[in-house]
Amino acid sequence: MITSTRFSTNLGQTLQAAKLFTSRDGYTTGHIYIPEEDHRLSAIAFDNQYYSFFRVLNDPAKALGILMKLTARGDQVALTPTSRGYALWVHEPDALPALPVGSTPRVLPPIFGPADCWVMSDRQPGYRTCSLRVPDLRDAVPGLTNEQKLYSLYRRESSPDAAIRLAARLTQRGDESILLVSTAGYAICIYEPGATLVVP
Repeated sequence: MITSTRFSTNLGQTLQAAKLFTSRDGYTTGHIYIPEEDHRLSAIAFDNQYYSFFRVLNDPAKALGILMKLTARGDQVALTPTSRGYALWVHEPDALPALPVGSTPRVLPPIFGPADCWVMSDRQPGYRTCSLRVPDLRDAVPGLTNEQKLYSLYRRESSPDAAIRLAARLTQRGDESILLVSTAGYAICIYEPGATLVVP
């Protein structure tokens, strides 16, 4: 899975990071209006931004596939767990809160979302595998690099649900992460700001 082959996306160009949540504690729910719609939309809010409801999928692999398509075309996406699987939400920069008639606009509570999670396929160009040294580890570890950032391999998972839950937990605690999807399974990598690249 993490081998000497090249893979994935040109970060910062089109691909957008996703926000993965472990519970409802990380966001508020409500309704919004957006300029091109006449009716209000279900939404979540965090980081003073609104995300409109896109779709619920009970298959975690399909949820990751659609999330990758959306972020690859430049959409900012949030993924939340539900009783029926996972809900996808798309950022709405021009959204206005939908309020009952006569009510005063409410200020969004200061809820801060998780760290970024880059969800990508091993077929995307732009990343390369590497070995890196992390300050608190004696031996070099496998990882990924792109745009001067180094990510160490944290764990491999065979289940998409387990991979999503692990990546969500890591980003919820503040670790920028990569969730790499491949035919061999899933790899979760963590950003290592103090790491150095091992040159062969």
